[in-house]
Amino acid sequence: MPNMNVCLTTIVPATARGRVLGGLTTSLFLGQFISPVLSQPVSQQVGIGTTYGWAAGLMLIMSAIC
Repeated sequence: MPNMNVCLTTIVPATARGRVLGGLTTSLFLGQFISPVLSQPVSQQVGIGTTYGWAAGLMLIMSAIC
């Protein structure tokens, strides 16, 4: 996580740093909040193992795109 802050602060102009770092912080905390809200109903329907498998597949696809 510190590497992301350093990377962003070196790339972004000084006038936009607060907004960009605020967006990074917001996305991290929003992801931590939304993750169980989305995964709980799925894991109740198909099981926790399948849910982890789907999450791994989704992350594999996203990493291939990046």
